[in-house]
This record gives sequence, structure tokens and C-alpha cells, in this order.
Amino acid sequence: MDRDAVKKGLKEAIYQRRSTRAYLDKPVPEEIIEEILDAGRHAPSASNKQRSHFFVITNPEKLAELREVMTGVLAAMPEQEGMSPVIISLIQRAKAGPVDVTYGAPALIVTTNIMGGPNGLSDTACALQNMMLTASALGMGNCWINQFLSLRDAPPLRKFFEGLGVPDDQEVCGSLALGYAAGPIEPAPLPRTGNPVTYIR
Repeated sequence: MDRDAVKKGLKEAIYQRRSTRAYLDKPVPEEIIEEILDAGRHAPSASNKQRSHFFVITNPEKLAELREVMTGVLAAMPEQEGMSPVIISLIQRAKAGPVDVTYGAPALIVTTNIMGGPNGLSDTACALQNMMLTASALGMGNCWINQFLSLRDAPPLRKFFEGLGVPDDQEVCGSLALGYAAGPIEPAPLPRTGNPVTYIR
């Protein structure tokens, strides 16, 4: 194994990863999806229980149904004080027309884990990070999708995911939009102005 080449490739994947919010109407080859999923399945998990479940939606009709369900859920929500500005914006847009929180991606990977489990979010976050970096290394556009997590208890959304086979004892923890970017992906990383570091020596 050429460790320098591996290190260089990993660093490039980390520094070049971007959130893609516009996708071509072009299917992602199944072998690429499988490679991305394999990276997610090799992520660390609490006590190595490997409890994350990956649901891959590539069916255009199901993706359209999910957009419709999400639009209905958001349009029915009242705006409340202290609510995330992103959610408020989505509510306002949903009241005016259809909303697509997956940005038209032709593939969506939804991760679930044990309902109320103490490590579900951390386990799936590790898996999603692995998948995002692998997708970027393979030249695929990708974007972490939070809305299914924050709205997962909405009955219409819960019913939709149950229809996909999500068991009663599992809940959605995170999702990844995946596809070919509709435009060039900006290669230069944004300045790191947050995430402060404190050394205790």
C-alpha cells in the first residue's frame, strides 16, 4: 500500500468536498452507489453493533412522493418563535408551492438506527461522513440532508418511511443526497472562521 498516495487522496477528498444543491437528471450507476454504501458500512459504531440501516431511494416516483409529503408537512406547520430560520424559510416556501429538500438529486440514502438509542445519531453521522468523502473522491455531488431528522415524527413522513420498510423500532437519523452536480464544484475550500481549537498542555 502506498501510504503517501492514500493520505494525499484522503486529504483531497476532505478539502474538496462541497455541499451540492443542484443535480443533473442522470441516474447514479449502481456500482458507484455500492462503493459509497460500503464506505458507510465500514464506519465505526458504538460497541461495533453496526445498527445503522441504509435505505437507498432511486425510484423517481418515490422521490417525487417524498417531495410531496415533505411539502405537505411543512405547509401545515405554524411558524414559532425560536424556530430555525431554515425551517421557517421552508414553511413559507411550502405554503407557496412544492419544496424539494433533496435539491433534485436522483439518489437519496436515508440512514436509520434504533429508536431512542443513545448512539444512533453518532453512528449514522460517522457513516454519512464516510459516504460523503467517498462520493467526493468518486466525483459525485452530495449533500447532507437534515430535514428528515428534524421532522421525522410528523405522521405523514413516518408513514412514508414505514412504506419503504423502516421498522417500527427504528427512526431516521440522517440522509445524503447523491448525484452528478449540475454545475462545476468550487474547488477552493471556504475560509475556516469557526470551529475554534483550544490546547490544554
